[in-house]
Amino acid sequence: MKTRALAFTGLGLVSALALAGCGTPASSSDDVADDAEPVEIGDTWTGDPVTVEIWHDNAALQPAVEAFNTAHEDEGIQIEFVETTDLNTAVRNASAAGDAPDLFISQTADLASFIADGIAADVTAYYESIASDYSDVVNEAVTTGDRQWAVPAADIPTFMLYNARIFADNGLEYPETYEEFLEAGKTLADRGISIFNVAGEDPTALIYLAWEAGARWYELDGDTWHIDVDSEETQRAAEYFDDGFAAGMFSTISYAEYAAMMQSYDQGQIASRQLSTWQTKGMQANLVDSLGSWEPAPNLHWEGRDAANAAFTRVFAVSADADDVEAAVFAAHALSTEEASVAALASPETGLSYFPAVADPQPYVADTLPADLVGEHASAWEPVVLEAVDTQLGDWTYGPNWAGAFTQLQDLWGKAVAGEIATTEIAPQLQEWIVDDLTQQGISVSED
Repeated sequence: MKTRALAFTGLGLVSALALAGCGTPASSSDDVADDAEPVEIGDTWTGDPVTVEIWHDNAALQPAVEAFNTAHEDEGIQIEFVETTDLNTAVRNASAAGDAPDLFISQTADLASFIADGIAADVTAYYESIASDYSDVVNEAVTTGDRQWAVPAADIPTFMLYNARIFADNGLEYPETYEEFLEAGKTLADRGISIFNVAGEDPTALIYLAWEAGARWYELDGDTWHIDVDSEETQRAAEYFDDGFAAGMFSTISYAEYAAMMQSYDQGQIASRQLSTWQTKGMQANLVDSLGSWEPAPNLHWEGRDAANAAFTRVFAVSADADDVEAAVFAAHALSTEEASVAALASPETGLSYFPAVADPQPYVADTLPADLVGEHASAWEPVVLEAVDTQLGDWTYGPNWAGAFTQLQDLWGKAVAGEIATTEIAPQLQEWIVDDLTQQGISVSED
């Protein structure tokens, strides 16, 4: 199996094969050779009878699978869903054993490594006929250069959710900028309330705030990787967290203690959350006393910068070992575009609360509404969510050694959350690690 260095962006994947010296990627299937003729993916299955096996780690995928199976039961194609814990590891182990599923759900931050390791199939030959069904953001998220490596599963527009009761009781307006958020957080901290929770194992908040401030950690210029983690923009985000930690305005509950986290939200100990639709399902299912108190609002933005939100994309990855790549693409496309299955995926009660990846998501926004969670604030849901869709950023690159860099970042972030180092110490250390690692791999690197 060939290893290839790839650049992964929020909008797409940029090939860096020349840097690795590994040549052209091995084709995932004889059907998807570089010169393969496009294959039309229609609304009905006309091929041989087939069962497509799909893996995910959440049983709430099943209603969408059932919707697909009902719609296509007379066409000779069905989906078999297998709930799989520790999904990424399970897929890798199954692929190594030659027993991978036809489809598995992944996210763009992980897709690059699946491509590099030959686990994800090249689906370019099938993609042209379905591209128009998806938004530009998610189309580019599955694209490497001019080739596609997955089918979009869900978009991740990000916005704010505030406990309206807490803000009203404390005479506070919802902040619009991160700077205003800090000031509101300090006021609440003086009254024994955390405005936000940060988990020591999850540094994505730092990534997203740096991204929204204008940071770009990896950029490919010709055959050289430019690394700029330790930038003014990243330090702006780091200082924001250090100010918050110093003021005692953040709680630091791990996602491993999810029940305790939900209890803190429910008891009014944490006043807000920055999230997307998929995270509201857990809140609605676990909160009791604060149900109906949570009000959607636009994502925060930095003073002096336009409204923006940053996140990844969920995808249906087709295994390079799939028995029938066309059938797998057909199934993935139907799951993510047909009305019944999209609504099933979007449901915060019985589905996954996935926001649709389709070109026009507006008809499905109501399906994602967590009515019990937001209560009388339901009218704000659609405009806030659609604004988040319109202000998504996508020009972020996950470079060729991102997997290792993320592990380093997790360690450094955990220390910052624990108070062992300042958050501002993270960027210079991470920059040094990334540059040294790329240099040791023989990859051309530059930095300011």
